[in-house]
Amino acid sequence: MTATSNPAHRVCHFIVGSTALRPGWFLALCSLWLVYLPAASAVELSGQVDVRALREVGERSWIREGMGKTRYGGGSQVRLGQAILAAELELGDAVTAVAVINAYEDRDQLLDVQEAWLGWNPVPVSQWKVRVKAGLFFPPLNQEQDYDQRTWLPARTISASAVNSWVGEELRSKGIEANLAYRGRASGSPHDLGATAAAFNGNDPAGTLLAWRGWGVGDRITGVSESIRLADLPVYRADGPINLQTRDTQLFRELDGRAGYYVGVNYSYAGIVEVSAMHYDNRGDPLIVKAGQYSWGTRFNHAGMRLRTGQWEWMFQYLTGATAMGPRAAALDFRAWYALASRRVGAGTLTVRHDRFRAIEDDVIATDPNGERGSALAIAYKLDLSDALSVVSEVLLLRSERPARALIGETPDQASRSITTSLRWRF
Repeated sequence: MTATSNPAHRVCHFIVGSTALRPGWFLALCSLWLVYLPAASAVELSGQVDVRALREVGERSWIREGMGKTRYGGGSQVRLGQAILAAELELGDAVTAVAVINAYEDRDQLLDVQEAWLGWNPVPVSQWKVRVKAGLFFPPLNQEQDYDQRTWLPARTISASAVNSWVGEELRSKGIEANLAYRGRASGSPHDLGATAAAFNGNDPAGTLLAWRGWGVGDRITGVSESIRLADLPVYRADGPINLQTRDTQLFRELDGRAGYYVGVNYSYAGIVEVSAMHYDNRGDPLIVKAGQYSWGTRFNHAGMRLRTGQWEWMFQYLTGATAMGPRAAALDFRAWYALASRRVGAGTLTVRHDRFRAIEDDVIATDPNGERGSALAIAYKLDLSDALSVVSEVLLLRSERPARALIGETPDQASRSITTSLRWRF
């Protein structure tokens, strides 16, 4: 196969040529792909296309400059929910290059990069296994996705939990991550252990959405070069107390030159129970502001559990932390959790998920209320039509109270509900 006929070559040129992407790390990765393509032994393409019909009743969506918790905000629609393409290229026996792009109708730029990284994954010679990756990637805490999928989307439902919705919207690591795992089952033991550590930059504005939009429940993943337009709140208008902040926020910028980090551990027993914990800190300097973007000091602790009992699968995730910008001009403590139960019912899988989320304001600007509390219930049924094609239907009920809604002429206490059916093609 020649370089010009290789699928990865075409994907790389398509991304660069069809979008306004100019991040140096992505162009460097593409260049590395093209250098190694003639010697590459294999390239694998995978992804997901999701077309959905929905009926939603609720407030104006945050995607349309509102404070709605859901993605669409209202009305009956037929939409392209997701279009995600992942390309994985083998550069050697233990080295791979991975790039993931997504396409959304509800943004100015149709295509954008979701992840792009180089991985080193050598064949283990004992029970111990080492993996390293460098580039742009998610912190590894999403339990709702399938293990073998690059899409990062929930596997059993249409919407993700509030915890994982926020991670998909606001968090991305540009750095290096190392994982050390003890594979007990390789030696006949039911115990597996793992530890992960990462250093990263480029996520200084993380916390912006939590403070000025609040928690969300959806499945939209922010592209790395995407700009999110916030609701028209008085606090960052020209005559407001934080007028250096613009309404257009770019969530994956590096502003203060300080590296962040996360560390995590995980344990599993015989594939029956899995538990994990993580500490995350972007080490943002809240006094730094550049080109209308503040650096936020954002840190959190996360715990998760997955349990399989008979035909049932149970999941639980809990996240609690704090974020602040300026001299406590905006600051809040936040927490969210969900419990999920799933089992086979008839020919498909029934899943029920309950979310709770809260933000507690702890800043000095009384005219900019950032607190909220809310809950959500999702009931979904997934039917696999083939290995590649499935249908998922979901009812989502959500209620939240956020005083800041009154600043844009909306009622603080809002309820949303939606019925969505999604046709998914995975390849």
